[in-house]
Amino acid sequence: MTPLEFLAEVLPSPGNGYYCAAELTNKKEHVFKETLEELLPTIERWSAKGYDTYFALGTFGTSKDRTKDNMHASQVLAVDLDCNHPKDIPQPDKDTGEMVIKPKAYPSAKAAAQALEKFCEDTGLAALGDPWIVHSGGGIHAYWPLSEMMFKEDWFPVAKRFKELCHKHGLKIDNAVTGDASRVLRVFDTTNTGVKNGKRVREATKVRFITEGNRFAVDDINAILTAEGIDKTAPPPPPTTINTLALPGQRPTNVKALSPTAQAIIGNSITRFKKILLKTRDGTGCGQIAHYIENADEDGTEPLWRGLLSWTKVCVDGPKAAVWLSDMHPYDHDRMYRKLHEIKGPYSCEAMNDANPGVCTKCQHRGKITNPLGWGREVNSVTEAVEIEVQVADAAPQKMYRPEPPRGYAFGKYGGVFIEKEEEDGDGNTQKRQHMLLPYDLFPVDILNNNGVHEIHMLAVRKEHVQEVLLPQKSIAARDDALKHLASQNIMASFGSGNDKNLYEYVRASVEKMSTEKSPIRIPSAYGWQEDDSFVFNSSIYKPGAEPVFVPMAGLENIVSNTKPAGSLDAWQAVINMLVRRKLWKHLTIFLVGVGSPLMRFTGLFGLTVHCASAESGTGKSLALDTAASVWGHPVHYRTGSGTSAVAMQQRLGHLRSLPLVTDEITTNNRKDFEWFPAFLFSMSEGRGKERMESGTNRERLNLSIWAALALMSSNRPAVDYLTSVRQHSSEGELRRLIEMAMDEKLEWSEEEIEIIKSLQGNYGLAGDVLSRYFVNNIGYLKTLVPQTVAQMYKTFNAPNDERFWMAGAGVIVAAGVLCNSQHTGLVDIPMQEIIKVLNATFEEQRRSIAGGKRTAEDVLNAYIQEYQGKFVIVKFGEKAGVLAAFSDGSIVGKNTTRTEIMGRVEHGVGGGGVDFFIEERLLRAYCSAMSFSYNTFREQISAQFIVSFMQRKDMLAKTDGPPMRVSAVKITRRAEDVDDVILQPLVPVAIR
Repeated sequence: MTPLEFLAEVLPSPGNGYYCAAELTNKKEHVFKETLEELLPTIERWSAKGYDTYFALGTFGTSKDRTKDNMHASQVLAVDLDCNHPKDIPQPDKDTGEMVIKPKAYPSAKAAAQALEKFCEDTGLAALGDPWIVHSGGGIHAYWPLSEMMFKEDWFPVAKRFKELCHKHGLKIDNAVTGDASRVLRVFDTTNTGVKNGKRVREATKVRFITEGNRFAVDDINAILTAEGIDKTAPPPPPTTINTLALPGQRPTNVKALSPTAQAIIGNSITRFKKILLKTRDGTGCGQIAHYIENADEDGTEPLWRGLLSWTKVCVDGPKAAVWLSDMHPYDHDRMYRKLHEIKGPYSCEAMNDANPGVCTKCQHRGKITNPLGWGREVNSVTEAVEIEVQVADAAPQKMYRPEPPRGYAFGKYGGVFIEKEEEDGDGNTQKRQHMLLPYDLFPVDILNNNGVHEIHMLAVRKEHVQEVLLPQKSIAARDDALKHLASQNIMASFGSGNDKNLYEYVRASVEKMSTEKSPIRIPSAYGWQEDDSFVFNSSIYKPGAEPVFVPMAGLENIVSNTKPAGSLDAWQAVINMLVRRKLWKHLTIFLVGVGSPLMRFTGLFGLTVHCASAESGTGKSLALDTAASVWGHPVHYRTGSGTSAVAMQQRLGHLRSLPLVTDEITTNNRKDFEWFPAFLFSMSEGRGKERMESGTNRERLNLSIWAALALMSSNRPAVDYLTSVRQHSSEGELRRLIEMAMDEKLEWSEEEIEIIKSLQGNYGLAGDVLSRYFVNNIGYLKTLVPQTVAQMYKTFNAPNDERFWMAGAGVIVAAGVLCNSQHTGLVDIPMQEIIKVLNATFEEQRRSIAGGKRTAEDVLNAYIQEYQGKFVIVKFGEKAGVLAAFSDGSIVGKNTTRTEIMGRVEHGVGGGGVDFFIEERLLRAYCSAMSFSYNTFREQISAQFIVSFMQRKDMLAKTDGPPMRVSAVKITRRAEDVDDVILQPLVPVAIR
């Protein structure tokens, strides 16, 4: 028989996949062909060169590789019986070093043939026919060609059962060959070089065909296997101790589909092969590992070796364990790495039993475990203080310090809190084990002092977000209180209430540890400058030479949410630099108001209001406010709404303290009653909110609404025009506390510029971080820079002390521009001379408005006369009919006239062409007060301008039919031509009823 004829007997017919031949001497080359005739020249070429030449026991779906997965079909069952040969070469004993012949499974080919014959007789295979025999030079190969081709899904179960049959009857086979048709056996009439793993273990021999056999029906083989008690059913899976529920849907097939608790357990689990090995050496571990250690240097252990490698692949100490296992045989390291690469996952106990039958059946753990990897599993824990990276909402990832856990606790490397306990395993051995308390990190950050009440600030770091957890420190004294506070914030122990005690003890131990290591942090009540020269922004405390410390600020949620930096500083700077390129100096002045607001502290004054006025749209008024707001937060949401009341603005000022109050479009309030605005100007400059009483008591509330800042507002109504128009109260004080910029120039934007402006919505608050850091680290310089700049403004604008608020505002604006340049914060370079020109023009315009709208005593007198013109008694002397008397509205003075109807008396015709006015001094004093005009100043100015006398008693109804009315009065004599006709000429008299 020729090799080609033999291959045709034991392999599937053509058209059922690719045949494979391999040489494992030179290049370890594999060749795939669709027919055996095409494969034969390659076999002959290798044989002629004396190579070790093999053929695969099955065909393959592709010509890509010779793997179990690629195996397509087979038509043979085969065994490889390893035996000694007379030409074996002695090898050094691994223990004694003596040169010995290593014993194989059988001492000789004859002994192997006898064992094979006995196996066939004992199993009944002999009754079906004889196997085909080949002497490989190092063993006996037996083949049972099948009557039909079997695809791999049908062939593997039969081969597995046949392998079990061999082990049942003690036939010492190479398990890999019998159970895997992708394996190779030698082609007869070729050379066995006797070289194994690079070592010559025997002299070269010829592979010889011994005897031709029969073909076997698959049904007959299955009948023998069944008769031997080797059925087709697989062993049941290991029982579970967890109660199962009938849940709808499909079982999760990946970790992401598992619960967060399960994900945390799996994600933090590591496996150490060393732990499995130690258990095995104690006699309670894996029999397959023990078997390999005892027989590693024998032939036929490759399938077991590969299974053990599959376990090492998932162990943290796997690389070291894999080398240790491979060196026992020894297997070449290159081959080891190749096998590790090919292995897809850890073998189960059943797969190991297939690789090396007969061991797992004796295992005390059989049916209880899937594989021994669980024995080596432990939590990949961290007990040191580390810096972790967390994701806060939509902001960029932040680095955060996580303290070391208390003794007896640990954090999972990938999240989770664990408690360490010593427990006995099923064999009575004491082991340290970690039990999960939470599937995410929970740790204290600080102890907070909130006006004398201490709170624990903790962080719960979940994968999706970071949650702040506040816990009253007094609740730690009682477990139920602490657990209730945690549960109210969605913090609950894993695995039910039985774990509550462990969670509470962890939290208490953490708090106790922190309270001894860190001093409490005082929670600021507001943003901006604090008493200790620290600065608060973005819910963080900035101090010199340190990173900002995040603290929760209850009550300031709106401000906190709108001052979280977003985007990039470069993108934000692009907006401001565009304004510089466009030379929009007024807009940049408004921008610097936002930057400079915290500098107001160093001026000695508490507040100033800057108002942008424009009756037209499209002038960039809102854009200017957006840029100012974007320094510290969202360009729109940082601002207060247009309908915000003055009281709410004061409350917001108290919370911002140093940051600017920005309000766009206050027109809504103006239309109702613009008098709120002058009142706001005064209260803003006072730097303190209204005093209030506690409800139901006679005590004042603690007033924490204090500030030193700038308010920035806009509307379509110029405030200066209103304040300098006719209004009841004097306006100069308000005007001195207001800087108003008229922005009436229409602006056009290119498409590129529009996109840059839009980008402000996603890039903001970053300059606030830069400025906050700079402020606290250079406060000494600020204390010098700002006062010097304010003093320079007095000189630059030739300003008197009356303009101190303007000069303070100008000083902080200019100082802010200096701090923004490349020599300081590097935010933006703005030509400050242009800003000074804008301020100068603004101040000159307001000076003119104040001068033109300044109120005098004559203005007050005229206002009084105009307001009460119908209530003046007009008396004319020298008329032909005698003395005529009436009210200036034409009504007759009679006996029923009351005192409240009379606001003054006018007499004309007394002499000298003058008109005498008599006004009750009490009424005039009250009117001056209502007009916010000093009565003493009124007397001085009116006396200097007219002939004035003060009368102790004047009968305001003398020479009339009215009752006597004697009052203290002021007599003012004016020329007739200076008096309004409405006063001189009463209307047609009518009877008084």
